[in-house]
Amino acid sequence: MKQQKADRRSQRTYRLVSSAFAELMVEKPYDEILVQDILDRADIGRTTFYAHYFDKEDVLNTIIEQELERLTHPITHATARQRVVPSLELFEHVYHSQNRQFLALMRSRAGEPLWESLQAALCRAIESALSTLYAERRSPPIPLPVVSEYLAGSLLTLLKWWIEASMPYPPEQMESIFQQLALPGVWAMLKEK
Repeated sequence: MKQQKADRRSQRTYRLVSSAFAELMVEKPYDEILVQDILDRADIGRTTFYAHYFDKEDVLNTIIEQELERLTHPITHATARQRVVPSLELFEHVYHSQNRQFLALMRSRAGEPLWESLQAALCRAIESALSTLYAERRSPPIPLPVVSEYLAGSLLTLLKWWIEASMPYPPEQMESIFQQLALPGVWAMLKEK
């Protein structure tokens, strides 16, 4: 994104463009969205758009950065509460957002960078939590980066399925399902001496 301006008119433009782009994501695939579609939906001129963004990819990247910030917030709080895997926090965050545009982004190919960034953030948080748990023990039989990659991947695969299936179960049940499916082997590995 170009240098973000702080005045009210610029902030209004960012909101209009983000909202228009997100609405269009609900209606059609990312590849079919044109800058002109965004301009028409946001009811702004081409000059105004290009004063704030380079192109539609810049709009997408801005939205992804904002969503990633919102999604990593529950991860940070879970780590602060000493939870190894912030599964409940992520399921609750997605469930309570109920934002059609956010869900459209998460379901589309355009959201892949968001999933990749979320996986990286989850891996770091999980590995840090596992390192804390394992600090006073000998090396684990499975390297912690491998375990964190496995847990993050399992959680995100389940989260993606849940979103695509229109969230058929409440967050608490999804967290329980994840715990039952993914964690027994990890806890057994951590208890090995």
